[in-house]
Amino acid sequence: MTYKNRWLQRAANNFDEIYLYYKLVAGEDVAKRRLSKILQATDILEVMPNIGKIDEEFPHTPCYRYLVVLDYRIYYFVEEQTIYVAAIWDCRQGGKAFNPKQL
Repeated sequence: MTYKNRWLQRAANNFDEIYLYYKLVAGEDVAKRRLSKILQATDILEVMPNIGKIDEEFPHTPCYRYLVVLDYRIYYFVEEQTIYVAAIWDCRQGGKAFNPKQL
């Protein structure tokens, strides 16, 4: 069974912020390589949607999972045949990683 990825606005904004930051501090090639790794991980979800670890901090529906890629947690949930990429969190940041109530 193949699933389809759908990026929520927060995740898309996080993705853009990562690109702009690394383009500024390390150059466009580095920025593109980092984003490529994030995209590769979300592509894997299309064939293995349950590969991510369940985030037990949020035990309500939908069931949030995450993948760790580089310094980031990619938060997502699955509904029917769609994988919703909800947020990309930089693990080096302090504070609570992700709050689905803010979506």
